[in-house]
Amino acid sequence: MTDKETPSRSEIVRQRRKKDEARRLTRIPRRASQPTPTLPRRGVTLDASTQRVKPQAKPVRTYEAMAAAAPVAGPMRDVRAPALPRFRVGWRLLSFFLVVLFGAGIYFAWTLPQFRVPAATLVGNQMLGAEEVESVLRLNGAPVFLVVPADAEHALRLNFPEITSVKVTVELPNKVIATITERQPVIRWEQDGGYAWVDAEGVAFRPRGERNDLVVVSASGSPPAGQKSANDPLAPVPYVSAEIIESIRQLAPYVPQGSVLLYNPKFGMGWVDARGWTVWFGSKSAETDMKLRVYQALVDSLAQRGITPSFINVAYPGAPYYRLGQ
Repeated sequence: MTDKETPSRSEIVRQRRKKDEARRLTRIPRRASQPTPTLPRRGVTLDASTQRVKPQAKPVRTYEAMAAAAPVAGPMRDVRAPALPRFRVGWRLLSFFLVVLFGAGIYFAWTLPQFRVPAATLVGNQMLGAEEVESVLRLNGAPVFLVVPADAEHALRLNFPEITSVKVTVELPNKVIATITERQPVIRWEQDGGYAWVDAEGVAFRPRGERNDLVVVSASGSPPAGQKSANDPLAPVPYVSAEIIESIRQLAPYVPQGSVLLYNPKFGMGWVDARGWTVWFGSKSAETDMKLRVYQALVDSLAQRGITPSFINVAYPGAPYYRLGQ
C-alpha cells in the first residue's frame, strides 16, 4: 500500500469531524427564513438591521358556532339567527298618527248615538215641564260635546222668568242635568181679560194650572214696576213694585167675603164692600192700620146718619172723604 492510498491520521480526524457536522445538521434543520443570529462585539451598537426581531403575536382564531339541526341531505351549512328590523319613528310620522287619531275621535264623537243627548233631565222643578225646557234648549239629538252649560243656563233664565236659579251640568256619555229653583206665586194678577202669577218680589210669570191659595187682584191698569236687582243681571224687572206688593199683603186679610182686591192707577188698592160702595186705600203701604181704623169709623158714622155712600177714599187718613151716587 502506498502513501496516497493510506490516509494519514490527521485526514482521518478531519473526515470524522465533517461527518459529525453533517449528521448534526441533518438532525436539527434550520428554517430557511430565520437568519443566523450574529453576536455583537463588545463596544459595538446594534442598528436596526442587527436588532433582534420580536416574534409576532399569534393570530386570534375565530370559531363560528353551528346550531344543531336535524340531518339534511347535502353539505352542512351555517345557521345564523335572523336580524330583527329596526324601526325609527320620526316627528312627521308621529304627527301624522296623532292627526289621524284625533280626527277619528272627533268623527266618532260627532256621529255615534251614544254621545247624543236625548233630552235634558230636570231636577227641582214643580211647575216647569220638560217639553218647555226642551223647546228652548233644543238638545234632543245634539252631540254632548257641543253643550255649553253657561249658555244653557242663560237661555233658561231669559225665557222663564219664574226660574230664580238654574245649574246645568254635563255628564258623559250623553246626560245633561238642569237643577232648577222656581218662584212661588202669591198673587193672581188679573188685567185686560187675562191673568198672571206674581211672586213676593213682584215678578210676573205665566200661570200653570189653577191654585186657590193665591190673593186675587183685579187691575184696571198697569201698576208701577219694581227695580231690577243689581246682584242678579239675569233677573227680570218686577212687574209690580215692592210698595204695591206690601199693600196687598197687609190688606188681603181684610177683604170681605166674596170680594177681591182692586187696583186702580189713580186710587191704588181697594175693594167693593158688600153694602154697595167701593173703598180705596191708596198705593202706599204706610199707615195701613190707621187707614183701616179711619175707614171703620167713617162707615159707622155714615150708618148712624143713614147715609149710604158709593165711594170712600181713606188714602190720606187725616183727610178721608166719601161720595154719594156716581
